[in-house]
Amino acid sequence: MQDRLKVLIADDQPDSLELLRELLTVYHFELKVAPTGLEAIRIGLKWEPDLLITDIAMPDADGRHVASRLKLSLPALVAIAVSGTPLNTDFESAEDLVFDDYFVKPLNWARLHAVLTRHGAKLVEPGDAQLFGADEGADVSLEAPTDPSRRPER
Repeated sequence: MQDRLKVLIADDQPDSLELLRELLTVYHFELKVAPTGLEAIRIGLKWEPDLLITDIAMPDADGRHVASRLKLSLPALVAIAVSGTPLNTDFESAEDLVFDDYFVKPLNWARLHAVLTRHGAKLVEPGDAQLFGADEGADVSLEAPTDPSRRPER
């Protein structure tokens, strides 16, 4: 892999997509986002990302379909599932084998950081590592706010 990872995020919930994009700004990524599964496939086939972070439940093409389709053309692609409902955590189900890792919302930020760095992610500046310090077990909610006028805290 090159020095700068190419990361594609797919999620049909605008708040979740934006929050994840903002959380990942501490990394030295080339980052693209897709608001639908079909758009993620289109972008992925053309752009050839190194890493995919995808929601599972999307109306046009779910995350399993997105990851499976992209891995046909990009076998080295690292696929990470993000879902509001648990996957088969033992990866015994054939449909979940397409993922290299998975997260149930709310995301555990320290665990996400560990997974991303294991796959080659680098922080923009070494000083940004403090974001993962004292409260490293903290979860970051990617759930849509219950009150539409309230945006997630940043």
